[in-house]
Amino acid sequence: MAQHATFHYKTLDEVKAHVEALGLDLPFSTDLAILGTPVSFGGRSIPNRLACHPMEGCDGRGNGGPSDLTLRRYKRFGAGGAGLIWGEATAVVREARANPRQLWLHDETVADFKTMVDETRAAAQNSIGHDPYFVIQLTHSGRYSRPGKKPAPIIAHHSDILDPRHNLPKDYPLITDEALDALQEDYVRAAQLAYQAGFDAVDIKACHRYLISELLASHTRENSRYGGSFENRIRFLTDTVKKVQQAVPGLEVTSRLNVYDAIAYPFGWGVDRDDYRQADLTEPLQLISLLDEIGYHGLNITIANPYFNPHYGRPFDRPSIGGYIPEEHPLEGMARLLHIVKQVQDAFPGLVIVGTGYSWLRQFTPYLAAGAVEQGWNQIAGLGRGAFAYPDFAKDILLHGEMDPLKVCVSCSSCTQIMRDKGQAGCVIRDSEIYSDIYWEGRQNDTATIRQEASQCLQCVEPTCTAHCPAGIDIPAFLRHVADGNDRDAYRVLRQANVLPEICGFICPVEVQCQGHCIKGYMDKHAMPVARIQRFIADKAVQEGWTAINIPPYVTGKRVAVIGAGPAGLSGAAHLLEQGHEVVVIDRGSYAGGKAASVIPHNRLPREETKEEIHAIFRPISTERLEWRWDTSLGPDYTLDDVLSEGFDAILLAFGLGNTGSLVHADAQPEGVMDALAFLEHMNRNEDHVVHGKVAVIGGGNTAMDAATLAQERGAEDVYLIYRRSFEEMPAWPVELNRAIQKGVHFLVLTQPVGYVTSETGRLNAIQVVRTELGPKDGTGRRRPIELPGTEHAIPVSLVVEAIGEQMTKEAMAVLASIDMTRNHLVKVDPDTWMTSRERIFAAGDLVNGGTTVAQAIAEGKKAAAAIHACLSQG
Repeated sequence: MAQHATFHYKTLDEVKAHVEALGLDLPFSTDLAILGTPVSFGGRSIPNRLACHPMEGCDGRGNGGPSDLTLRRYKRFGAGGAGLIWGEATAVVREARANPRQLWLHDETVADFKTMVDETRAAAQNSIGHDPYFVIQLTHSGRYSRPGKKPAPIIAHHSDILDPRHNLPKDYPLITDEALDALQEDYVRAAQLAYQAGFDAVDIKACHRYLISELLASHTRENSRYGGSFENRIRFLTDTVKKVQQAVPGLEVTSRLNVYDAIAYPFGWGVDRDDYRQADLTEPLQLISLLDEIGYHGLNITIANPYFNPHYGRPFDRPSIGGYIPEEHPLEGMARLLHIVKQVQDAFPGLVIVGTGYSWLRQFTPYLAAGAVEQGWNQIAGLGRGAFAYPDFAKDILLHGEMDPLKVCVSCSSCTQIMRDKGQAGCVIRDSEIYSDIYWEGRQNDTATIRQEASQCLQCVEPTCTAHCPAGIDIPAFLRHVADGNDRDAYRVLRQANVLPEICGFICPVEVQCQGHCIKGYMDKHAMPVARIQRFIADKAVQEGWTAINIPPYVTGKRVAVIGAGPAGLSGAAHLLEQGHEVVVIDRGSYAGGKAASVIPHNRLPREETKEEIHAIFRPISTERLEWRWDTSLGPDYTLDDVLSEGFDAILLAFGLGNTGSLVHADAQPEGVMDALAFLEHMNRNEDHVVHGKVAVIGGGNTAMDAATLAQERGAEDVYLIYRRSFEEMPAWPVELNRAIQKGVHFLVLTQPVGYVTSETGRLNAIQVVRTELGPKDGTGRRRPIELPGTEHAIPVSLVVEAIGEQMTKEAMAVLASIDMTRNHLVKVDPDTWMTSRERIFAAGDLVNGGTTVAQAIAEGKKAAAAIHACLSQG
């Protein structure tokens, strides 16, 4: 075994000389013409001998459908010229997903997969004039299942080698035979949908230690139809294949198959029983013979697990680099893999065997691929991570006879590291515009990095960061615990001040709050990354179960109604529960989180993180202490007096303002004009909604920035943000303003909207505006806009989103008619007691402050709860 070395070759002759020096046998050919020849696969012809192997992007949408990044990747593969596109692992059921963004084919996503297939084929036709053969890989992730934030392993047998790595106890349950029986039908249904979507074939994935691969090695699974004997261990795969063939006769069935696990017997498959370092293909070849008999026309052959092998390799010394260093020369590993593939092809010359393991050779890959095909080692050669880096490798080989050394994969394993860091995977080096930031975000969230950064806090005696945190978190104490590795104590510091620290870690404007006033930032331009560290600790708390409210054993006998399940209401409810009171949360919606969960775009505040944090905090509480009343609104039929009549000892008003202002009276508003909050909520609920035409957004606050950015991202031709003052007076936070600018939103400042132009049917055609100049400061402290006569003009648009300041709805004003209001039409409260003008009725959040930050709403909810507790304690 030769010592590991990095790639250093300048010529093909250098490669061949080193192969010979190592005593290896690898076929090379400088005649690349054979790679452009077609090959028959079942009922279709694959146009050339080059393939894109399945590489997970981990970039699907929450429902499992392909995202814009997924579509981009496959369209690039299509345009790149490979004759065979072997699609990435796609789950057949939710619990089969290896991560929350893994693709998942089901009834609700099949149309999205069809779009992906159609657009990939169109890209290929437009680029190189052929129709690629498109396979979808159907999978169950087994012991790697992680459909949510926490791993949820589903295992077929216990392994002395793999169980410890996954922290699985000896009594961890195995998947039952009955569950495996039912799972076969899930594969069948997914295959039917794959056919509808237009795929040429389905791969019943049986490799890399995922569930079916693990079943093949389930020698120790006792008293089961799916373990022990060879016939039992292959049963799930062969039975599933037969069922798919019967249910979808027009669909080709194949597999990406591990034939050698490199894991010691009895926990490995295809291994020598005395030396796991040696392959024994007796059983794999026996299985392939059966697959050949039942109608397979080809297989994609692989070995071991590319991301983890407990017996080969060690981690890179540099923690910023992903992957591992094998304890052998890479050429030796390539030779082992290619020779094993050759054994399969030699045994089954009638099958189309797709080979892998070529990417490490970079620009010399075509010569090895051509030699392998020419000499019959495999009929198709594919690139996996190499295709991530160089999606048009096939086109360059076929049209130019070479691969560009400046476009090849450099084997840095950063794409793998992104997946480990739970990011969206791609080539950091060759596709840096998309993936560099994703990679570094993941690396910055590494535990070692987090601790090192936390240790840089100056531990100020009078910390300006805390002074500018609306929730009042003791940030130096929090960071000290993180640096010392006391994560649970760090979370305790967060929760003492802020009941929803993860949500705030995503959406707080830290650049103008804690981080913006970090003393360290003044000295070396590197403020403490408080928000990122806060997200890390809060996420860990959710996973580790540290978040539950500390409910006292006693009950005070007092009941409090919290009206509104947004941040202020949730904060108030949590602190009231901690004091032993019973709480009823009443909300007009159907889930907790309020405007933060329903209106803020999911790319700023991820939906799953929001739901998980709220559920982790409140789910353990018994219904005797906490009741949720959804879809319940205050109004003429359910007034404040009605609430009090139910025997509540106090009420906390914590619902939002409800809508934004309007340019014209509601009766005169044309079709095509939307309130910003309604627009954002609609877009969040309908992630597939595409915005067409030109869009105008009126306003200069954060809501306006969100609406403009989201419209731009969802396909609008142009987005104009119209604001009557200048940039200097714009109330949006700098980070939100910059995000909109980077997305390409057009800013029309010093421009006053004055009306709408409509068609005869009342449909919006344009927005009427006039130019302005700035006069003296007005009551807001900002310079007053003055309209300039003669500058009126119309801007053609098909949609206007109004974000003209939030205000209380007419319905809310009517409900609160018995409560004193401020001049700004907000609820007036005593600054010390948070009580309104009515006894036992308190208020906090947007109703009081007019809408500021989530952190302030949380802080006010806490203060109001403390005031309610003090009031109730007095009798």
